[in-house]
Amino acid sequence: MMLQASKVRQLCPNYFSSGNIQMMMTSASKDVQVSVTPASCLHDESVQIRAEGLAPNQDVTLYCSMKDTRNVHYLSIAHYKADDSGQVDVNTMESLGGSYASLFPMGLIGTLHPAPSEYKFTRFFKRDVVNPNILELSVYDGHLTEEEVCAPECQKPLASTQHERHYMGPGVQRIPVRYGKVRGTLFLPAGEGPFPGVVDMFGTAGGLLEYRSAQLASRGIASLALAFFAYDDLPKSLEEFNISYFEEAVEFLLKHEKVRGPGVGVIGTSKGGDLALSMASFIPSILACVTINCYISPCNVGMRVGDHLYECLPQHDYQNIFIDNEGALVIRRDVIDPRKYKESILPIERSNAAFLFLVGNDDQNIHSEFYAQLACQRLRAHNYKKWFEVSSYPGAGHLLEPPYSTHCSASFQHTFMLPVRWGGKAKFHILAQEQAWYKMREFLHQQLGSDNELVKEAACDKTTFLKSHL
Repeated sequence: MMLQASKVRQLCPNYFSSGNIQMMMTSASKDVQVSVTPASCLHDESVQIRAEGLAPNQDVTLYCSMKDTRNVHYLSIAHYKADDSGQVDVNTMESLGGSYASLFPMGLIGTLHPAPSEYKFTRFFKRDVVNPNILELSVYDGHLTEEEVCAPECQKPLASTQHERHYMGPGVQRIPVRYGKVRGTLFLPAGEGPFPGVVDMFGTAGGLLEYRSAQLASRGIASLALAFFAYDDLPKSLEEFNISYFEEAVEFLLKHEKVRGPGVGVIGTSKGGDLALSMASFIPSILACVTINCYISPCNVGMRVGDHLYECLPQHDYQNIFIDNEGALVIRRDVIDPRKYKESILPIERSNAAFLFLVGNDDQNIHSEFYAQLACQRLRAHNYKKWFEVSSYPGAGHLLEPPYSTHCSASFQHTFMLPVRWGGKAKFHILAQEQAWYKMREFLHQQLGSDNELVKEAACDKTTFLKSHL
């Protein structure tokens, strides 16, 4: 049922005019449809969102909604004006406002964020990768705010549909791992293999995060999502690491019959990045290393290699840290130069690996561009013979995730017991995630050996994306 005219007038005071009342009656009487094509896909795939059957030039709000495993509600909205034929095509038309503006085909999905009723500094984690994210897409009459769309008395949508986004492709295997001290989950691609293999790690959020490994396996890469604290019988908090734990993880991966040797790769974000550099420095069978916004020395806790301890960088002195106007802690300006603490610098020049440093230039947590360039300076100074590259993304923040992950510019962080600013401008950050994903996949396939078709697929996906988005 439609709301009474007085209530709609209250919610949308600018909507009523001599023509708009008739427009609302006309559009409500038509067969309005909203569609997502494809209706079900892998999470790293783009979609086409359309609304049809509207009145010519009708103002509408597109609304995207999703709940996580904790029942936290995420949403995004976008304001559009239908064309002369009563259609809205998000792939070709500009949003006039809402969660984003201008042409942004995947904006509704990429800008999902906590609803007004939720704690705004909540970060979306996909814990259950076996089941897809289920999104509801709706179209409403008029340009509504988030609060108006969420209000119990709001008008019913003109049309709604559901869309599924899967992390595991058909035939991908998820295998819990308890191997010696190693704790994690192995994801294997469909097929006989053998496949290039990687160890995949995240940062100080702790626990076990599987969503990137699941997606890598869906794209032909065997991936071990590796926990290193706050999971199962591992230490509950960050403690001094020993390289032997990570050696054992690599040993497990290389022993698997579906993992192609003679070496594997490693991927690490934030704290996981300096762990990845440690592995590349001290484990000869690491042949490809991808870091995402990290230091080049151990942070928080040190790394023990035999009898030697590579000490962590000193704690922040807080002289340049500040709280922004939303109450989030900004750490980027507090740059700790590892060259002043040479005992902490990891000897990456000893590595057998090729290096890909992925950097968000708007990272407000770590001055990651500075550290990535320092790493390359060190490699050049030692005449490093393997391939290495810094790939920087303007406007991207700290949390560079696989494509179409919800952009989180700040979230509560247990290390500081405060919200921490991660940075990133939504549209640039989401586009960077797409580009970095293709870059990383292509790098891993090339460096670890792979079926030619898989390398071609990654390169083809990248070329198609660049032609259609840039």
